[in-house]
Amino acid sequence: MTLGPDPGQRSRPGTGPGWVSAVARWAGSGIGLATLAGAILRLAFLARQPIGYDEDFTAVTVHQTPARMFEIVSHDSAPPLFYALERTIIAAFDALGLAGLGGPGGPVSLRLLPALAGVALIPLVAEIGRRVAGGRAAFWTALFVAFCPAAVWLSGFARMYGLAAVLVVASTLLLWRAVDGPAGQPSGDRPLRRPRTFWIAYVVCAAAAVWTDYFSIVAVAGIALAALWLRPGIRNAASIAIASGVAVASLLPWFLVASAQLQHSSQGFWVGPLSLGVVQGTLGQLLASPRVAGEVPFSALLDLLQGAVIVVWLAALLRLAVSWRAMRAETRRAATFALLACGGVLVLVVVSFWRPILDARYAGLAWMPIFALAGAGLAMLPRSAASLGVALALASSLSLSIPITHTQARDLIPDIEAQAGPHDLVATTTDQYLILLDEANADVRAKLHLLRPDDPPWFSGTAAYPAGAVLHAVPADVVANRGRVFWVAAPGKQPAPLPAGYRAVESRCVFQACLTVYGPTD
Repeated sequence: MTLGPDPGQRSRPGTGPGWVSAVARWAGSGIGLATLAGAILRLAFLARQPIGYDEDFTAVTVHQTPARMFEIVSHDSAPPLFYALERTIIAAFDALGLAGLGGPGGPVSLRLLPALAGVALIPLVAEIGRRVAGGRAAFWTALFVAFCPAAVWLSGFARMYGLAAVLVVASTLLLWRAVDGPAGQPSGDRPLRRPRTFWIAYVVCAAAAVWTDYFSIVAVAGIALAALWLRPGIRNAASIAIASGVAVASLLPWFLVASAQLQHSSQGFWVGPLSLGVVQGTLGQLLASPRVAGEVPFSALLDLLQGAVIVVWLAALLRLAVSWRAMRAETRRAATFALLACGGVLVLVVVSFWRPILDARYAGLAWMPIFALAGAGLAMLPRSAASLGVALALASSLSLSIPITHTQARDLIPDIEAQAGPHDLVATTTDQYLILLDEANADVRAKLHLLRPDDPPWFSGTAAYPAGAVLHAVPADVVANRGRVFWVAAPGKQPAPLPAGYRAVESRCVFQACLTVYGPTD
């Protein structure tokens, strides 16, 4: 089973151009059907979750004017490509009158780009599986990527990681093709020269990846080292180094504009020090997506299903390992390349001994080729066992997609808009601030502030904060006019010291957020 047509095959008379019939054949193939099923799974739940933490920074940023958006991005910690593409989609939805499609904040338009990237991952990773172990492995790889909760979660997260992951996978395939020729070609028959098209496409794709997320640099490094392991010869080795270097160096003009980002290198970071717990947590997320909060209904069952997916991973990879010696030399060679192409994950681990940066979202950019190895392992299992594994992955993804797992702070906004008066203060924490800033009306935004005794860390999204966003105490004019404080925070989270005589007068809670109104009682 292949992902594309036989280059030498001609379309039959009356069937239209060759590429049309090729697309039709692919769409009706097992990989095409798996891609369709994966697309349905991702798009069906696109608006199920409210805009969550970290997604709220994306929402606030891309809902600005282009000039303000680039100003925010240049002071944060990411390159601009993802935001530019997101802003283009937002503008198109606005022009069509669909800005609020899916609910407050427009979750459909915000998550459409990562969802499409997640769909594209299915056939691309399947192609790695085909190069490793043939058409059967490609089919099971496609199914596993389509339904595995880690891949599904990545597709529904309105951040740059899904787009960066698909660009890294495409770069992997392009460099592999440029260095090693078409799949199935005997290694001894590799031509001395490669079509320039693949080298140019690799540079463009790898550059796009690093312009999407800086951590793609370590993923590209892993790909390049894997290609060098293929022993491509001095000329191709030099081409690998030059092409990869050009892709990474393309970022230099951006740093001239975004020099403020370099200041963060000497500041604290939110990732904890490297430990066994951090490694285990990261690996668990890479295999089965992040765990849900304990207050989510049936969270124990969701954990059980995620654990079952991890067992499926282990069974598939173990089956591949057991069969290693029995494989053909070309299969072992291709499988080793796919494994080495994930080397960026190891780079993050090593660097984290010095500066902690190991996080599943960053590691996930270099992780995707290992899905092809799992697919090859599934293909070696009995069909019933492989089918059960894919079914468990689908069950886990569905169970994680249906319940609300993001904060419902947005549901408190109508009450604030209806009750907040001219002398009142709307105060919140870093977890809720950007959601309210993005989705509340202009009157509430004018009253909205972070209320905390110290300044928030830069990685809480301060680049998107308007001037004067942070207050260390309730303003004197609010107290003088007997104004109330509308406090939005996680359940049990208390505000900074309130003025004397202020007490809670009413409260309402939703999932992971409460609105408590404090007022003078004297």
